[in-house]
Amino acid sequence: MLNAEGLGGHAGLASELLAAGVEVVFRSVEELAINVGPEGVCIRETVSGRDLGDFGLVQVVAYRRPTTILLNVLADYLAARNVRAVNVAGIGAPTKLFTYVRLANRGLSVPSTVYLPLPLLHGAFHDVALQLDLPFVLKTVTSGRGSRTSLISSEEAFTEELRDSRRTRGFLAQELVPPDGSYFLLVLGGHAAFALRHSRIGGGELLAKSGWEDATLVDLRRLDPEAREVAVRAATSLGYDIAGVHLVRHWTTGRWCVLDVSPNPPIASGAYTADRVSAYSAYLERRLALDPDVTGLRAQS
Repeated sequence: MLNAEGLGGHAGLASELLAAGVEVVFRSVEELAINVGPEGVCIRETVSGRDLGDFGLVQVVAYRRPTTILLNVLADYLAARNVRAVNVAGIGAPTKLFTYVRLANRGLSVPSTVYLPLPLLHGAFHDVALQLDLPFVLKTVTSGRGSRTSLISSEEAFTEELRDSRRTRGFLAQELVPPDGSYFLLVLGGHAAFALRHSRIGGGELLAKSGWEDATLVDLRRLDPEAREVAVRAATSLGYDIAGVHLVRHWTTGRWCVLDVSPNPPIASGAYTADRVSAYSAYLERRLALDPDVTGLRAQS
């Protein structure tokens, strides 16, 4: 049970359930840690280190901060492991953390990522650095106003970033993926319709941006088919019919790694606008042709 301090104070409840053969564990949302990596996703409670996937049922009793930004993450993780959930609805706008968890649950390669609640993140530099190596990237969980991405090379830099943590809703520590060229693909209606390549490597910014002024247009016919497939799978996994997918090819593993998936990709701004608008126009025509209501109206007219 998460955020159930009131119930946890009743020793009789735990004893009664234990007598019936049911073990109950009471934890706070600030006692959860999330790891996303090549082996998949693990959400564990940090008191005894148990994986939430090993429980028979997980219930959220109260929704104090930061519970709300983790609900869709918990819902996706528990569903992927067939764990019954009570009052764990996948609601709310998708955060960066949800994106990585959903993609990893669907078998896609993403940067190794660590989420710790702020009280646990303070003082965790050495453990995080050992897991992710140096330098690593520190980014806010949510996008939008106040979001930022920083490259961390020392404990001093890490401490400085956390000093202003009250203005954020939490941080993700993330592996800096060794790249060999990065790509932005525009996925429209289940098809990769447009691609840009960015050859200049910009450290932490590589993980934060999905479009560049100095990018070059890519002939989709010459792009690795696996890259196109990964981009489409990433958009489909998140339920996006329109998405901008940022990919990088890991120079040591050769795998295409998903850095970002945006449901609001730049279409009418930036480089090669005419090409993107043309691809978008063709997508809209296909969508309208498949819409039975629109098709019926055209036939009547």
